[in-house]
Amino acid sequence: MRQLLRRARTCSLSTLTRGDGTPYGSLANIATDGAGRPLILISRLAWHTQNLEVDARSSVLAGELPAKGDALVGPRVTVLGRFERVEDANLRRRYLARHPQAALYADFPDFSFWRLSPTAIHGVAGFGRIETLTPDEVFPVATEMEALEMSAIEHMNNDHAEAIHLYATKILKAQPGPWRVLAIDPDGAEIGLHEQSLRMEFHTPVFTAAALRTKFAELAYEARTL
Repeated sequence: MRQLLRRARTCSLSTLTRGDGTPYGSLANIATDGAGRPLILISRLAWHTQNLEVDARSSVLAGELPAKGDALVGPRVTVLGRFERVEDANLRRRYLARHPQAALYADFPDFSFWRLSPTAIHGVAGFGRIETLTPDEVFPVATEMEALEMSAIEHMNNDHAEAIHLYATKILKAQPGPWRVLAIDPDGAEIGLHEQSLRMEFHTPVFTAAALRTKFAELAYEARTL
């Protein structure tokens, strides 16, 4: 479920309409914090922001459509909880790593970043495959990874440009160019070139510096064999 949230670029955002509490659905771009919790960047002019300022209860739905056939067999996940406005440089950086074009308006005075504090996660892996989990089951503590993220990014960009290029061109099948690591979390990394941003998933989560070094080395070896 967490990987699905990491891969998602958009989500259905559900809020309660101020005044009468009628459910209101809208579209928003989505990113994640170090643990995987949803981040959004929204304008005070939008209904959903005005709703959240009155009642923070909300949910986001992210899903992936199958290549063909019934859309309901595709995986999706709904995270329920309360959105809170956040002012954090690292969260801003992580959001813009996922959505580079948002840098054009991220600093407008009516825009602000919000993070969902989850109370429950409801996932559907396909038709009839349904599960409801607690936040602790989906969003693990990632304190060490969050603390080392910036130093790991700087190290990769300064000392391992060749490996990053291999990740982009071989694993992610992107065009050649000066790709750079923009963000890292236990489940993968965001790799960017100009206004492009691609997600490179780790096959298994990592939570320590040693595990992260091993994972990047394994992926570089994998890329060289493709």
